[in-house]
Amino acid sequence: MNPRDRNRLRAIALLGLVAFAILLTRLVQIQVLGHQRYARDARSQQTRRVILEPERGRIFDRHLRPLAENVELSQISVRPGEVQNAGAVGDFIRQNAGATGVKRFKQGRAHHRVYVRITAQLKPEKELALKTTKLPEGIHIEQVPGRVYPLEDVARPILGVVGNEGHGLEGLEQVFDRELQGKPGWATLFSNGRGTNFELPRSMVKLPDTGGSLVTTLDLDIQSVAVMKLREAVARTGSKSGTAVFVDPKTGDILAMATVDGPAAGGAPHRNRVVADQYEPGSTFKILAGCAAIEEKLFADQESLWVYQGKVDLGGFSIHDSHPETGWYTLRRATSHSSNVVYAQVGTRVGAERLYRYARLFGFGQPTRIQLPGEAPGVVREPSRWSKRSLATISIGHEILVTPLQVVMAYAAVANGGMLLRPRIASAIVDEAGAPIREVPVEPVRRVISEETARKFRSFLRDAVTDGTAAEAALPWCEVAGKTGTAQKMVEGGKGYGAGRYMASFVGMVPADDPKVVGLVVLDEPRGAYYGGEIAAPVFREIVAAWAAQGRGLMTMPTTELVRGEDPPEGSAGEVPDVRLLAPGRARELLGRRGFDVRVTGDGARVLAQDPAPGEAARRGATVSLTLASATETGEVVMPDLRGLSVREAITRLRALAIPVGRVRGSSGRVVDQSPEPGRVVRRETRAVLTLEPRGA
Repeated sequence: MNPRDRNRLRAIALLGLVAFAILLTRLVQIQVLGHQRYARDARSQQTRRVILEPERGRIFDRHLRPLAENVELSQISVRPGEVQNAGAVGDFIRQNAGATGVKRFKQGRAHHRVYVRITAQLKPEKELALKTTKLPEGIHIEQVPGRVYPLEDVARPILGVVGNEGHGLEGLEQVFDRELQGKPGWATLFSNGRGTNFELPRSMVKLPDTGGSLVTTLDLDIQSVAVMKLREAVARTGSKSGTAVFVDPKTGDILAMATVDGPAAGGAPHRNRVVADQYEPGSTFKILAGCAAIEEKLFADQESLWVYQGKVDLGGFSIHDSHPETGWYTLRRATSHSSNVVYAQVGTRVGAERLYRYARLFGFGQPTRIQLPGEAPGVVREPSRWSKRSLATISIGHEILVTPLQVVMAYAAVANGGMLLRPRIASAIVDEAGAPIREVPVEPVRRVISEETARKFRSFLRDAVTDGTAAEAALPWCEVAGKTGTAQKMVEGGKGYGAGRYMASFVGMVPADDPKVVGLVVLDEPRGAYYGGEIAAPVFREIVAAWAAQGRGLMTMPTTELVRGEDPPEGSAGEVPDVRLLAPGRARELLGRRGFDVRVTGDGARVLAQDPAPGEAARRGATVSLTLASATETGEVVMPDLRGLSVREAITRLRALAIPVGRVRGSSGRVVDQSPEPGRVVRRETRAVLTLEPRGA
């Protein structure tokens, strides 16, 4: 080999060595020095961690009947990486989600998003239509969790709502949002170069933890009855709004909390007026001066005050009774007849400092600390800010502001023997198996009066019903104790009172000797009659009677009571209503309203059969025989026709037959389709599927 070729070969070899050295250096840099960074970049490009949302906990009443449940809803989404024909996808979205959906799709593509949600919820008929339609590549119909409230608006101010992001926005959903939400999980997905996701065997998954379920103290029966009767009262009296709250005085448990707005009501919709509204209570506030006078032994049992023509001059100003009378009044008679004249003098004897102290003891002028948002504290001014007439007027329920909840809890203290309790709306957080995660204990706040004082004042309240202003609250099968209240409303700005504007109220307890339930009814600005004894006391009576007739709550109507129909014109006839599947108490009530007597045979939770049959004509006063049966006597049932019913009505019918609800498509409205179909014989364990359509859709 000549020297020239040798040199050329050496040059080539040297270049090869240099190239190899460079390549080796780069390999070392990538494989050794930069290994972790490149491996991390590869994982980030090939894998994606997605969040697995937990199922939200449910909300139950005190008997574990659902107040808030989870359902599966359908929505349209797009994965831009999978889109092959943007025009076809855009046309599809325009047809099914409108211009808003197209705008979301375009924004998602412009920002290179992996996932774009187009619609939050599909109507049931749209979902069914899309199931038979070929979808453009990249379009997905997904099942997403939703929230449904079987009681609809009956408990809306208490329960609140869940927003689109899955967080509670109001009511119990907001207060217990953290416990109800649960903990999210995650899953690792692998992607190819086109952005398509795959779940491989080596994918890592952490399952989400289901949220805890909330057991409330509410009783679905009395809550439904209270709203129904309150709606009737608001419509009948023309009131701006009505509120009702019922509690267990032994525990402070809220059994029902109802708010009904009339057409002229102001404020935000679904406002929980029981905790948020403040008003001058009028005579229901006489509980303070009366209990203070007894507790401090300022009045002997037989001591009387003379009242002349229902008025008294207290040195520069006068106090009047609504019904001018002349005579001697003991403290008992002054309470039962609601004498402002006597109670103004009682308050004067109690004194400003002592009356203020009792107001604070009973919980006025401060939050009750109920576990609900938006509670108002009320207003009770310190005695140093009182005028010359304040002591007398505060004693009869003016110059102060209270909430309905404060009033009912004060009377609950008298009902239970003198102990003020913190109101309890939730009793426990439980897991999926029903085991308690966290319990909410009964919480005594303080003793406000002695048991002897409480017992004596309860007897005064009983006289108010048997021989006083609250006669309309009386029940034929149980003694009622209570106090009426009628107060003029202050004008806007707090200067003076508006002519013809009143707050009518009644607070009662049953049974009078050992109360199991205490309730308050308030009607705001009724038209026409406005005395609490005339229009609020009957609402209390109707709520308690209808609830007790159902036979499942703290109050039950004696079984020996015969429910007789109203006396109808002789010879008249009527159509027998369908009471099958109803609770016995509810069936009695409906038949009694139509003028029929009732005979019940069997033992069970629901009416299995009736004679005469539904729809048959029968003479008024005729006896309708009801046969009861439990929901588990037979293994098969006939699937009822649920179409046209609300969610609540449909679930009630199914639960009466022990048929579980497997799935509800849609979040509200009426049932438009069902599976199994009506009339089909099914096993009780068969799960029903309901399809809903919003009203007006």
